Amino acid sequence: MILITRPKEQSQDLMLELETKGFIVFQESLYKIKYDKIKINYDKNTYYIFPSINSVNSLVKNNEIKKFVGANILVIGTTVKKALQNLGCKKILASAKDSSELIKILTQSKFLNVKFIYLCSNIINTDFFNKVKKRKINIQKKIIYKTLPRLKLTNKLINSLKLGHITAALFYSQLAAETFLRLSIKQKLQKKAKELEIFCLSERIAAPFKKKHFIYVNIATQPNQKALIAKLSEKRNFF
Repeated sequence: MILITRPKEQSQDLMLELETKGFIVFQESLYKIKYDKIKINYDKNTYYIFPSINSVNSLVKNNEIKKFVGANILVIGTTVKKALQNLGCKKILASAKDSSELIKILTQSKFLNVKFIYLCSNIINTDFFNKVKKRKINIQKKIIYKTLPRLKLTNKLINSLKLGHITAALFYSQLAAETFLRLSIKQKLQKKAKELEIFCLSERIAAPFKKKHFIYVNIATQPNQKALIAKLSEKRNFF
């Protein structure tokens, strides 16, 4: 059984594809997204960075997305790019596969002396901001939604782990990875957790597991769902 740790509303396509491939899935989000009421003072001369689909959803829910139809936009991920295009945003200047590629884009000569606003949650990629600060990139954080980690695992998941029904787990964020590790320790499930095949979207997400000396850590060849599923399918005979 494969543990999916993303919020349910973001896992529908993933669950359907895995079930189509013959996998049995167990969905339990290790965090939840809260969209607060926000208002953004839009500036046509500012460049806006959308690092996740939740940034888009927050603006949609607050009826603020209409301000960005003609905005200068940079994104991380094809899902974010497609969502913005479908909403009528016309000036998507760059699309990065991950934060490391985004930094390379931001240091291009055409973006010199540009002011960026990074539309994010209360939990941010500190490595990314340390690197942009070092490169003296003019970037400001704007929190437009909150990411809240779970405080405990459900009894259903605890029992499934104890009985060995869960054999693998998928992680799309470092927060989910860290939350799973923290709650596994809290519930005295470290030994069972280390028996799992762990599948992560990137090296950064896998880092907490490697630090805790997990043996079965797998990383997608590209930071996207297609590559993660391919890695899972490649290893299915080992769990």
